[in-house]
Amino acid sequence: MASATGIQWTDSTWNAWWGCQRVGPGCDHCYAEALDKRTGGAHWGAKADRRRTSETNWNEPLRWQAKANAFETAHGHRRRVFCGSMMDIMDNAVPLEWSHEAFARIEQCDRLDWQLLSKRVGNVESRVPAHWLQGAWPKHVGM
Repeated sequence: MASATGIQWTDSTWNAWWGCQRVGPGCDHCYAEALDKRTGGAHWGAKADRRRTSETNWNEPLRWQAKANAFETAHGHRRRVFCGSMMDIMDNAVPLEWSHEAFARIEQCDRLDWQLLSKRVGNVESRVPAHWLQGAWPKHVGM
């Protein structure tokens, strides 16, 4: 989605899909929901369809991975990728196949430091790959 961002604590953002639904007060004033509505989307809410992002977008982390050395040399640190500025990676309204593909991409891109944020931590056990829960949580993935 964005190879560069104005968010201070991350370098890039990546979204496997767009959409979510409110799960509590932490979702009040959600900028992603407001942006979706402003751009004509309808991807928020319990019955709203999530929109999977393009193949080009799905391949963006692979491009960042290929350029990891250059990024680290230029910035003095590994690229930090915020996964989920327009989605929740633990959203159980998303097909499990999409989640599996997203986690496979994250796992594949181990030269990037992934920042996973979720308001649905209760879904971690049912969404992340089983081997992550068996003592093999990838070192390049933070939750």
